[in-house]
Amino acid sequence: MKKLPFNSIQNLYSPLIFSAILVFLLSVNVSAQLSIEDYQSNSIQIDNLLRLTVDGNGYSDQTIILFIDGATEGFDSDYDAYKLSGIPAAPQFYSIISCCNLAVNALPPMESDVTVQMGFDVGATTTYTISATDLYTFDPTITIHLFDSIDDVLVDLKSDPIYSFSASPGDISERFKVLFSHEPESLDLKVYLEGPYNGTDMNTDLQATGSIPFFQPYNTAPWNYSGTELVASIPSNAVDWVLVEFRDATAAASANSASMVEQHAAFLMNDGTIRGLDGSSLVEFDGWYSNSIYVVVWHRNHLPVLTNSAVMESGGIYTYDFSTGVGQAYGGALAQNNLGGVYGMMGGDTNADGDINTSDLTAIWDLEAGESGYLSGDANLDGQADNKDKDDVWVSNEGSGSQLPL
Repeated sequence: MKKLPFNSIQNLYSPLIFSAILVFLLSVNVSAQLSIEDYQSNSIQIDNLLRLTVDGNGYSDQTIILFIDGATEGFDSDYDAYKLSGIPAAPQFYSIISCCNLAVNALPPMESDVTVQMGFDVGATTTYTISATDLYTFDPTITIHLFDSIDDVLVDLKSDPIYSFSASPGDISERFKVLFSHEPESLDLKVYLEGPYNGTDMNTDLQATGSIPFFQPYNTAPWNYSGTELVASIPSNAVDWVLVEFRDATAAASANSASMVEQHAAFLMNDGTIRGLDGSSLVEFDGWYSNSIYVVVWHRNHLPVLTNSAVMESGGIYTYDFSTGVGQAYGGALAQNNLGGVYGMMGGDTNADGDINTSDLTAIWDLEAGESGYLSGDANLDGQADNKDKDDVWVSNEGSGSQLPL
């Protein structure tokens, strides 16, 4: 818990602004029943609080944005404080919400990126400086930027907390925005596909024959993924595209489709690792989660798998390996096959309906048999739809189905 020195707030030129901020401080500490003198002699401890001070023309003004349980995006009488008129010559800095202008803007805890529209008015043409303090009260993964729409400047307040600029009385009030976001998290994920697995790693016949498309292939049913992942060339040692899906849940059993929060198309490499579009970088995700992170891996003709436990962070990277044991996938032996010391996704679901049955043959494989290329019926991913796909992959898995929770 970080400290907000009360006396630093009192050092303002406008008593009206001071009163507005005092209203907030009293509201968030009502249980303590402290007097004004107590506040003056003590520090008030508040996390996730940003204090912005503007100086110029011989005056100062200050505004507060914070995230706290119980607050809403509207006006909260328990937490927010109206922006009161100050000295005309002094700069005025405040948050703008639908009903009013605020000196103190309390918002609910962040669950996604947040943009706060600011208001800024001045009484004289001169140079002004905005200073950001208490940035350390936020989690290190939270980024905070100030956007100046007149000068078209984006300032990273954590690395550069002081911003100087020129302003005039005729400038638009909605000049500034404060942007709160989350630094991307990295995922190191490993999984094998049964079809191309050769006992050591996975064959890369599709890459060798130039059959893998440059654009991600999951933009059709049943995935209907709208991502725009596109490459100029397929990375060496790539087996195929996969779709990585992130779910926010308290347990694997409750990580159903409704808990999905984001998806990314990526490349499955021959060693089982899933990598970004360059074939070497880790898959990144935004990191906004209320509960725990569970991951689903989809492939166009193998049954999907879900992590059986939450994906955990270590050393700044989230890591999970489906291949190390039968219990790594939700559903256990019903979700993955033993490939001989390692486990992998079951092949043969050529129509991608979540079940391996005769319709995979009659609706897909029968129509593609004898063809070559990037085919749904090519269960072993060798670039051809032939008897090997049916006899070596589909036959052994007939009757199997997706174990993803409904």
